[in-house]
Amino acid sequence: MITLHDILTDLTYGEFAHLNLGRFRPEEQESEPDPKSYAQLSSWVNLGLKAIYSKFWLAKEELTLTLDSTIDTYVLSFDYAASNGASSQPVKYITDTGADPFPDNVLKIEEVWDDDATVTSLMQLFLNDTSEDLSLFTPSYRSLKIILPTEYTTLTVKYRAAHEKIVYAADMDPADIEIVIPHPLHEALLWYIASRGFASLGGDQGAEGNDYYRKYEARVQSVKDWGFEISNETQNWRFRDNGWA
Repeated sequence: MITLHDILTDLTYGEFAHLNLGRFRPEEQESEPDPKSYAQLSSWVNLGLKAIYSKFWLAKEELTLTLDSTIDTYVLSFDYAASNGASSQPVKYITDTGADPFPDNVLKIEEVWDDDATVTSLMQLFLNDTSEDLSLFTPSYRSLKIILPTEYTTLTVKYRAAHEKIVYAADMDPADIEIVIPHPLHEALLWYIASRGFASLGGDQGAEGNDYYRKYEARVQSVKDWGFEISNETQNWRFRDNGWA
């Protein structure tokens, strides 16, 4: 398991070793990051995780849409969730509950299935296929357009989900915060964070941030070339060539 403690330690002894950034040396109490540093680093970690989770289908989640004949484009936003009592939207078509609310964490719609109770098994629908008359389309990363809105009753939407956001708190313990990322992308996350850190300094060090971003992009491409994929279960990762685990 990788934790925020691991990420901060790696940055302090690695990419940020010669900078006044990170300052996270657990054995040296006086070097603990101040609250501003924690908030700043947490922000960069969140940005790095969002970038990587956008590149790979690392978290698979799904929701149920209850269709309405007056709507042809459905936005997968908490504004349209049934559990959102504060929303003024007249139709709340995302089926959820107060105990299990829709987390509003869509990065990309991947698959759509017909959830009609009259059929014995779910049927995957065409998505963004201009050669199919009944294809559905995604005008944006989190919106679904249905050409024949009365054709279905409910749909199951499977989507690429974001990593849980790290929320800074004064009493946060980095060792208790898990960073859910496969090991081959660990360094990529460090390099992304380093690119943001150096870019914030400007000048020659800002240029070094560009170098770290290029390293991040190269690692992401390498992992894609290795054939990295997610299996049917959320957060169960593998490589097709069996060279990595």
